[in-house]
Amino acid sequence: MTAFSTTWFLLEQEGLLAQACLCNGLTALRRANLGDKKGLFYSAFFELSIGFERGLKLVLILDHMANNKLAPPPSKYIEGFRHDLIRLFDATKTVCTARGLTFLDEFPPDSLPIRILDFLDRFADTGGRYSNINKLTGHKHQTVDDPIVKWGEIASQIMQTQATPRERQRAQLNGQMARLAFGDAVASLINDLNQQPMDVAPLHVRASELDTAAKHAIYALVTLIAALREVLDSLCGSAWTANPPGNSGLADVPDMKEFFQFAWADRQYVMRKRQWP
Repeated sequence: MTAFSTTWFLLEQEGLLAQACLCNGLTALRRANLGDKKGLFYSAFFELSIGFERGLKLVLILDHMANNKLAPPPSKYIEGFRHDLIRLFDATKTVCTARGLTFLDEFPPDSLPIRILDFLDRFADTGGRYSNINKLTGHKHQTVDDPIVKWGEIASQIMQTQATPRERQRAQLNGQMARLAFGDAVASLINDLNQQPMDVAPLHVRASELDTAAKHAIYALVTLIAALREVLDSLCGSAWTANPPGNSGLADVPDMKEFFQFAWADRQYVMRKRQWP
């Protein structure tokens, strides 16, 4: 029977943490919308930023272990990245280049997954996570864009560049149906993500747009998670080769890809899915 080292259990727990955060974040983003569902946007941003941070840090940890007879890196090395997702992603790409791995080559800076990761990077900064409180209390960190407003801009861009003509038409049709159904008999008290009031018809259009944009954003993130899973799988192989479990009698590195198997990057499957895993 295989015995497991303390390192094995710590890596397992970190993998489970990243898995839970990413799944919770994808689910929250899928359910978020206007009105009382706005809070789910914040839940999504928190969970996704933490999930990507921990997943990317696992890459750097495993790379160091594979290069140093399974010795983990010093804490200062990992702490130096703080919550900076773009720096972590760039460091991960450096690891891939050094090892001849091409899994991240399909994610240039202007691709949707990296634009969303950049947004999450800004949210993970103190000024992003605490934007509301900072503005309420007059804190010096008020230069970061309001996360909700910024997400509304990203959603609009997704509708223009990623959504199909049929999806855009469906959003407009929802507004037309609401106008025919309610006319001037109903007033809306719900604001857009930029706090601007909306009549009933524009409200239905915007809600549909946010729903559609979330599907495309989630698919973009799932493709990135799936690519990172392959990077982790390769690094685990390198670590096992560097120090096979039989050498010490203990297993030191779990099969880390197992924690990210939920990221099945099939477009039709992802676009229909509402809850993760």
